[in-house]
Amino acid sequence: MDKIIYLDNNASTPMDPRVLDEMMPYLTDKYGNAASRHKLGKYLDTAVEKSRRQIADLIDTNAEDIFFTAG
Repeated sequence: MDKIIYLDNNASTPMDPRVLDEMMPYLTDKYGNAASRHKLGKYLDTAVEKSRRQIADLIDTNAEDIFFTAG
């Protein structure tokens, strides 16, 4: 197959391999509900909050201004 040049990034875009590497544990082993009160849920909530702070720092805003949505 010829190499594709994809220009329709309106609804999807290729994932940076570094992002995939960071996300892989949460897609394979450490998946669950970050709102749950059990040990795994608390662990995941901490990971989400760390991500929120990292993103906020990158774009120079407050962590509470970062929202994650599904779909």
